[in-house]
Amino acid sequence: MSGWKRVRLLGLVVAVSVAGPADAQVEPNSRSLAQECSKQADARGLHGPERRAFRSSCKTEATAPSTQAVTPSKQDTASTKHESRPPRQGQLPADPQISAAPLPPKAPAAPANGAALDTPRQKESEHRVALVLGNSRYRNVPSLPNPERDAAEVANALRATGFENVTLRTNLDRDQLIQALRAFATQAERADWSVIYYAGHGIEIGGTNYLIPVDATISSDRDMSFEAIALDQVLNVAERAKKLRLVVLDACRDNPFAARMKRTLSVASRSVSRGLAPIEPDAGTLVVFAAKDGEVALDGDGAHSPFATAFIKDIRVPGLEVRRLFDTVRDDVIEMTGGKQKPFSYGSVSGRQDFYFVQK
Repeated sequence: MSGWKRVRLLGLVVAVSVAGPADAQVEPNSRSLAQECSKQADARGLHGPERRAFRSSCKTEATAPSTQAVTPSKQDTASTKHESRPPRQGQLPADPQISAAPLPPKAPAAPANGAALDTPRQKESEHRVALVLGNSRYRNVPSLPNPERDAAEVANALRATGFENVTLRTNLDRDQLIQALRAFATQAERADWSVIYYAGHGIEIGGTNYLIPVDATISSDRDMSFEAIALDQVLNVAERAKKLRLVVLDACRDNPFAARMKRTLSVASRSVSRGLAPIEPDAGTLVVFAAKDGEVALDGDGAHSPFATAFIKDIRVPGLEVRRLFDTVRDDVIEMTGGKQKPFSYGSVSGRQDFYFVQK
């Protein structure tokens, strides 16, 4: 349908030809056109019939279709739906109905119960650090074949599961072991997870567990505080982390120090025993022994101890929550050793959160 329609563009009322989108023309406002033609007639000094004839000719020429097409925008096209009748001669067109500009989309309404909108949440990144220790080359007793290799492979497994900082130290004397723990304490304070893994000789005396450095010279119980590191010191370091504190000890091996000390100790014979003594760590701390208290962990005939073999394998399994992880490690070790070795866990972690080395 052809003709002129009046729309409002940028605050000006114009007439738009509806001959088609490609032929759309823009006509100036009729009132403004009449005023302009009157000004030109005044400038020419025209009066009476000559003035009326000039104004009619002026408006006719001004409203003649232009050869330059104006392509209406989608919004403008939407506002030309209302068609007006052509004005009678001598009558200005009535203002057409102009469609309002579309309002911007409304923001989603908040839930009535005040809950937050269901939007995708970025997974929180947890800072996890580990100290892995392996003592094989003892100077005063026979060496242990596997702890050094066990520690290296455990460190690799922890890195593979996403630990940002894994410190591997092997064959440490007492001073070096203290330095390693002191340095790791600073890391643990800033971490969500802290893991300390120790493979090597350990001993229990009078209910206190000790980790034995490679340079230890122990002939009596009185030497322990000077030659070894109490497990309590290790726990104090690990327990600085915010969420998960884990200490894993593959240190319950049949210990040559114990046999030598039994001849000189003044305490009860149980005070120097095979394996380590049970402990009660603080809430939020999990301590895992490669063998139950009072029992001996095997060093193994292969490249790794039975406990390290199971731990290295199971830690990489997606979706194993930490409590179930060590249940699985226990079952694997029992199977590998024919029931001779049974790992045991002490302490607990928060029941309000699940902890995964590898997410599902």
